[in-house]
Parts: sequence; C-alpha cells; structure tokens
Amino acid sequence: METILRLLINLFSLVVIAILRLSGNRRTTAKTAVEFRIYHAMLASTAAMLVLDGASWVFDGRPGAVARAAVVGVNALYYAVHTLPTVFFILYTDFQIFRDDTRLAKAARPLVVLAALVAVAAAASIFVNILFVVDAANRYSRGPFFPVFAVMEYGLVGYALAFVAFNVKKMSRRVFITLLAFPLPLLVAAYIQMYFFGLVLLWPVTTLFLIASSFNIENRRARTDYLTGTANRRSLDEELERRIAINRSGKILCGLLIDIDDFKKINDLHGHEAGDRALEDIAAILLSSVRVEDLVSRMGGDEFVVLVDFKEASAMEDLVHRIESAVENRNASKLRPYRLALSIGRAVHDPAKGGNGPDFLAILDTDMYARKRAKA
Repeated sequence: METILRLLINLFSLVVIAILRLSGNRRTTAKTAVEFRIYHAMLASTAAMLVLDGASWVFDGRPGAVARAAVVGVNALYYAVHTLPTVFFILYTDFQIFRDDTRLAKAARPLVVLAALVAVAAAASIFVNILFVVDAANRYSRGPFFPVFAVMEYGLVGYALAFVAFNVKKMSRRVFITLLAFPLPLLVAAYIQMYFFGLVLLWPVTTLFLIASSFNIENRRARTDYLTGTANRRSLDEELERRIAINRSGKILCGLLIDIDDFKKINDLHGHEAGDRALEDIAAILLSSVRVEDLVSRMGGDEFVVLVDFKEASAMEDLVHRIESAVENRNASKLRPYRLALSIGRAVHDPAKGGNGPDFLAILDTDMYARKRAKA
C-alpha cells in the first residue's frame, strides 16, 4: 500500500511536469531561449528522478537476477542524476539575476565537474559499495560513503540558498520569493527524508518550485519585448512610476532616450530583417553597457529608454560615452552592411518639481529631438 501511494505521488508530479513542458508560448528570443533551455533541463532531470524513485520502490526486494540488475541499475542512475536539478537551479538563478551568457558558461564549469564526479561514484557503486548497497535479498541500503554524498548535496543546496540571498538587491521581490521556493523547502525535505527513509518529499517539493518558476517565466515573457529581449513598454511605465515614487536614498533617477538615426533608411536599403538586426544590436549594446539593476526598455519602433540610479548626475555622461564607444566598435567590425548612429536624450528627475512618468518621458523626448536636430 505504501509503495502504491509513493507511485501515485510521483505519477501526479510527472503529470504536472508534462503539463508545464507542453504548455505556454514556445516563441523565444536569443536571451529567453537560454532561460527556457535551463528550465526545461530542470523539468527533464526532475522527471527522471521521479521515474527512478518510483522504479526503485517497484523493484526493491523482489527476487531474481533480473530484479537485482534492475535495483542496482536504477539506484546507480538515481545517484548519477540526483545532483542535476540543483545544478540546473543554480544556473537558472545565475541567469535570472545577471542575464549574461558568458558568465553562465563560467559558472557551469565547476558544476559540470561536480556532477560528473557524482556520476562516476554512482557508476562505481555498481561494483563497489560506495553510495549504496544491494544485499542478497535485493534490498537497497545506503552505502558507507552516503554521508559524504549527503553533505555534498546539502552544501550544494546551501550554496544555492546563499547565492539567492546574497543577490537579493539585484532582483525583484517576486523573483526573489520564487527562487527561495527551491532551496528552502528542499533543505527541509532532505533533512526529514534523510532521517525518515521512505518518505516521498524531495521531488514533489521540486515540482512545486517548477510550477512557481513557470509563472515567473510567463510573467517575464509578458513584460519583455519579443524581438530585442529588453523590457517592453508596460514594464517601462510601471518601473518608471515605481522609481519616481520611492525614496532615492541619496541617488538620482536618470534616464536616456535612444533613437537610431536613419533607421528607415536601413529598412529601405537593406530590408526589414536588417532593421530587426539593427534593433537587436542596439539592445545588446545597451544591455551590456548598464548594470544589472538598471532598466533597458524598447519604448517602441526604434526608440529605447534606459533608467539608471546614480549618486552623481555626471555619471550619466560616462554611460552615454560607453554606449557611443560600443556603437563605434560595432561599426568598425563591419559585421553589418550599414553603420549605426544614435541620438541620445538625457534627463534627471527632480523630485522638487514633481511630475509623473509621462512627464519624465516627455522631457527625454524633447532633449533627444533637440540633439537630433543639432546633427542636421
């Protein structure tokens, strides 16, 4: 009866994962594609753990050589895959915070090495009693080095929790709470399951996190411009009003309005696909020029807005210089059959004068067009 209950819990979790995998809009940008690949890897590895966990209960203690091979093989795979959901969570968290492919690749290297070492130990346990033991009655029990494995798993989940907590200021409250939904419940579940062998907690708890993450991904997608991967106009309006309303704590709200010069000419001479590439190039330059906590948004058409908090308004000119230098470097590379040029409006929000988001954007727009006319 207990085995049937465990299998039903695992089966329910698998159905939920299948729904998460098949649901949702599948359109992705280059940036969101990375997020989806990591999330789908979490889904796949958690589903594998649910299947292996169920199979271990089905075959455990059954007589015969076939059952013995199944018990040994299933448990070896169980330990080999065990680390992967946490590894993928750490990478998912890193990308949620920094949105940086290069950083993500560096963060993945030690985690891949760790997962590989666990897989080797799991494979070796088939022949030598390391992580698990299968007795003459084909019953599984923990091996002599299981405590080492448990400490490593606790350490990995603990690192994930510390990583989320350390970067709390670099993410929204919603994302922070969502990310906490993995390591905190998992640590509690792992502690309980370690002392009460037979409980089914780890992977159903992980499934609950995957549900929360799905909502987070859908929310991000609803707030992201499909083509460029920057925030969309809805996100811009909400974030601008939020930043105007909060206490600045010694910081100044600054904004840039970026317009691509002669964008229509790029479309007319090289086609709309070239125009799309130009928008993507500028978005990439802007995202790489600002900090994690700054906002880059496509306002519409070929216009982008950047919101930043600086201690000194003069820092805004340094940011403009970084953006213009990056554009010149892109032009010098001759990767595109056209040159990019920008008109960049600047504005500093003055709390003493008040004004809402539309007022601030109007000031930015006026300054940008004045600078564009001065070039003519």
